Amino acid sequence: MWIKLGEKERAKFLELLHFPRKDDLLLALRELSGYEDVYIVGGALRDFFFDKKVVDLDLTIKGEPQRISQFLAQRTGYTPVTLSEEFGIFRLSKDKHNIDITPYKGGTIEEDLAERDFTMNSLALPLSNLFEGPFCIYDPLGGYKDLKSSIIRTIGEKNLEDDPLRILRGYRFLAQGYGEIEHVTRGYFRKHKEALTRVAPERISMELKLILLTSQANLAFKVMDEDGLLEVIFPEIKPSRGLPQPTFHHLDVLSHSLEALRAAELILESPEAYLNLEITPSQLMEEDTLVSVKLASFLHDLGKGFTFERGDDRITFYGHEKTGASLWEKRGELLRFKNEIIEKVSRLIKNHMRPCHLLNEWQEGKLTLRAKRNLIKDQPDLYELWVVSLADSLASKGPDKEPDYEEKLNHFFHDLVHLKEELERIFKRERILTGKDLLGLGFKPGPIFKVILEEVELKFLEGAIRTKEEALDYVLKRFSLELTDATT
Repeated sequence: MWIKLGEKERAKFLELLHFPRKDDLLLALRELSGYEDVYIVGGALRDFFFDKKVVDLDLTIKGEPQRISQFLAQRTGYTPVTLSEEFGIFRLSKDKHNIDITPYKGGTIEEDLAERDFTMNSLALPLSNLFEGPFCIYDPLGGYKDLKSSIIRTIGEKNLEDDPLRILRGYRFLAQGYGEIEHVTRGYFRKHKEALTRVAPERISMELKLILLTSQANLAFKVMDEDGLLEVIFPEIKPSRGLPQPTFHHLDVLSHSLEALRAAELILESPEAYLNLEITPSQLMEEDTLVSVKLASFLHDLGKGFTFERGDDRITFYGHEKTGASLWEKRGELLRFKNEIIEKVSRLIKNHMRPCHLLNEWQEGKLTLRAKRNLIKDQPDLYELWVVSLADSLASKGPDKEPDYEEKLNHFFHDLVHLKEELERIFKRERILTGKDLLGLGFKPGPIFKVILEEVELKFLEGAIRTKEEALDYVLKRFSLELTDATT
């Protein structure tokens, strides 16, 4: 019931604590350790046994959590936040680090631990033991053994019924590498999966985000699919299951979507290797980008289940990109994802087929500069589209797929990135023509100005226009009708 550890483990726990103003925090905790019945519980101890940095602390106490919160705020300079005055739940925050302070769930620490989600989170360290005396961790439910055996085991079925979000959290722990979900626990997950529909959507989207920020989201999604959870969260994927595809593919739509998620994770882990880049673009390391790219990779063919048609000699999914984008937007709003993520994922789904459609023309040297510019204009997140497109290709291994398709796709995107950089340089310098020049020609201000100026810049990029005089002459000839309307 007590796990006896030594001074080496105590030193390691203190070293793993990564908090701002750490010295002030440790001094405050040492002073607080004189109180009875104050315990460190939950994720901090779990992460300690996995040698992970401890960036959040959970303290549970028998006394008055608000008083303890005020004491720690004064000593550390952390910002106090009341999460629930009714239930006595308080938080201290600083630089994305949190210290949560709660009263016992029940009258004793044993009752408190018995009401938690998984055995690996049911450990407790008396705060007094953090600084002096034996370094012992209380383990009434066998959490230490499960941690060492890499087993994710629920404390009880009722614990999941009390808060069904714990079901989704179990898959998050799987994705974060804490172990395999024990078979009885998975049985409970399957049994109570529909209860997730009663959970606040903001809580579900947060757990999904935490899953997607790991390098094993594909593993979690596959296990969730096996257990029937994926359709509860994304019911729009149901028609994709078992849905056949043309011979460019080797998998049905849903299996292909899961494989595309796996491929996206591989690319995002080593973008230089997969995209043939010298350095990783900074946006591919941002949290919202990682979440958006993985969601778009998984959902890029969401519309196929709603646009499937089988003709005499082939299968088609006309308009599945727009249909899929619309389906995602509705689901993203229901799950309360940030607007920025909803919009980014929607753009990626809507545009994911355009590189494929343009590639042949580009290889033959027939793709116009205007077509390339239009893609860049419609999809400003070009690197993100690159990852989604390449993931889609890597997840396709049908007999009719060209063996060097990924190499061709990468060359195409290198050309697009170069063009985008060139366009950005052009628009940073002084324009060859300005709105003032158009006024001087007699045009009236309006939407036509943008059309004219963009076309002139495009002609300059193509080399068809080299001087301001040539630009003025081109505008007078090309937009003569608009000029006549403006002067009449």
